[in-house]
Amino acid sequence: MVLGRSEKCDRMRGSISAELDGELSEFESIRMRGHLGRCESCRTFKAGAERFATALRTAPLEPLSKPIAVPSRRRRALPLRVPAAAATAAVVMIAFGAVFESLHSAPVTGGSRSPAAAWDNRQDYRAMLKRQLAANYAQLLVRRAQLESNQIPRHPGFQNP
Repeated sequence: MVLGRSEKCDRMRGSISAELDGELSEFESIRMRGHLGRCESCRTFKAGAERFATALRTAPLEPLSKPIAVPSRRRRALPLRVPAAAATAAVVMIAFGAVFESLHSAPVTGGSRSPAAAWDNRQDYRAMLKRQLAANYAQLLVRRAQLESNQIPRHPGFQNP
């Protein structure tokens, strides 16, 4: 059964590499030593790998001609541009809706509002708009604080780790 032996030797060679990097568990180390006691080709591989690793680790480092910038693996969350833009769009839509409603809401029974009543209505809408804008802004600040303190659950399917 040469095929089974070859697969086992391939796995053991991976274990030899992991041992050289200090990443082999105690159980895997025992298995590898048992295999090395029976397999000459894997013992030869281990000796060559040890010599190669030692040569690499003792070789002097080459100076770089220019610095290398390695990008971070972790993506940073976007600043609050998207939520802030959405909140701004919602406030603008509310404002336009309020203006549209105030211009087109004449009483059905006839007559028009007095200019003073229309002005008071606009002031009420402006006050309501300011309150809503302040509430939206406060909510955005709370969400930003939650996001920065990792209190908002992240779902691996929707964003990178």
